[in-house]
Amino acid sequence: MTVLLHKLPVSRLAVAPLAACFLLAFAAPGAQALTLSSFKNNGLEHLFGSYAPRGDCAKEPRVKIDASGMTFHVRGREVKPPRVEYAITFFGPQYEGISAAFFPFPVSDNDFGRVLMVVNDDEKRGVIRFEADLPRGQRLDTFHAAFTGGGRFTLCAGSAPANTPEPPQPEPVVAVQGIAAEWNNLARLVGKYPGSYAEDNIDLFERGAVAAALQAQLGPKLAVLRTNLSVVSPLQRAGRMFYLTGNAPHRGGEDQAYVLIDPTRRAVQVGLWEQGRLTVYAPAASKQTGSTQTSAARLPVPPDIQKWLDNSPPETAVATPGTPWEVVPVAGRAPMAYVSAAGSPNIEALSLYCEGGKPYMAMLLNKPNRGRALTMTWNFAGRLVNIPVQRATANGTHWVGGVTGTPLLSLLMQQTGTVMLRIDGRLEGEAALGNAPAVLRQALRGCARL
Repeated sequence: MTVLLHKLPVSRLAVAPLAACFLLAFAAPGAQALTLSSFKNNGLEHLFGSYAPRGDCAKEPRVKIDASGMTFHVRGREVKPPRVEYAITFFGPQYEGISAAFFPFPVSDNDFGRVLMVVNDDEKRGVIRFEADLPRGQRLDTFHAAFTGGGRFTLCAGSAPANTPEPPQPEPVVAVQGIAAEWNNLARLVGKYPGSYAEDNIDLFERGAVAAALQAQLGPKLAVLRTNLSVVSPLQRAGRMFYLTGNAPHRGGEDQAYVLIDPTRRAVQVGLWEQGRLTVYAPAASKQTGSTQTSAARLPVPPDIQKWLDNSPPETAVATPGTPWEVVPVAGRAPMAYVSAAGSPNIEALSLYCEGGKPYMAMLLNKPNRGRALTMTWNFAGRLVNIPVQRATANGTHWVGGVTGTPLLSLLMQQTGTVMLRIDGRLEGEAALGNAPAVLRQALRGCARL
């Protein structure tokens, strides 16, 4: 079975793999949650009402939010958690939108449970999204799965209390002139945030030597950097290097960035993720004698950023939402169905093929994994398919598992859009579903009825 992965064309192996997921904003590690046993007088009245798929509260599942908290209904069963966890810094310390994140089924003070609930999802009032967070080998019980698999929940007509207040509005931000970042004043700016809403904030984009270097290096991409630092960390230091990280609102993992500043070299380096694909804008190196070309000389990366890079999509990643499925010929064997992972930190590609009259799945990673067994999960809008896979090569980049007896093939034939990916419960981007039925019929006709 291993040979199938080695037979992939070189052009396929050079391509690689984000998708939205509920990562805490990188600017706010250790995000805080507030335990609520009641929603009375907590400033959440604008969320009150009953919600159900397509806004039809005559049916279940549905959830009601009122002053007493949250009440969940499924198949005649009612569950009212005695407390919920309100993730008050889930979207970053400077977030000012209307979305609110909750963990409605906490297990303990240190375990917030397996379900995330976002109210006013994607800044849309009256919309709730549920998502499962499952470690390896676990499945949601049927009660919780009814919500994570129910699609978007919307506010039922007439269910909001009369005179429901509007969401609290932030005070208007008045632009002020911050401190220009110069090569010689970065040490005293450590701990301060970029922005134009406080006099002691850093002016990173308009004035000063660092702003000029960013403008010259990024050109029109400077606007993308500003957006991708909307939720941002304070300036930090590692040795002689200064750096900060951030992401666009709700887009951690897909649209994010880091800025690295070396005042000794008077140089900046920017890592810019757009739709889950990283581009590094490194400073130009000195030209060699007689050379007409200027190469890029990358700055050494501090440990914090390196750890972030290790857990983010690489430069070889395919941007989300990914590319359609393809039929890949294999010399001397039946072809395989192939799809690139999109925006994944670790998965490069997935393939399905016939072996001994049975269908198998192969997973190609962009970096070695030292384990011997993993669980690769396909998440079709809350319908999870867990495929145990075994290491197929010594270097730990090729993994294989059988799919017989799972609903994977039927869901790939029926679903559209994209499917979210996980390894041992960790979010791993997504894969497009375009062209999957036609490709699977051609590649698997010798071992599956499709």
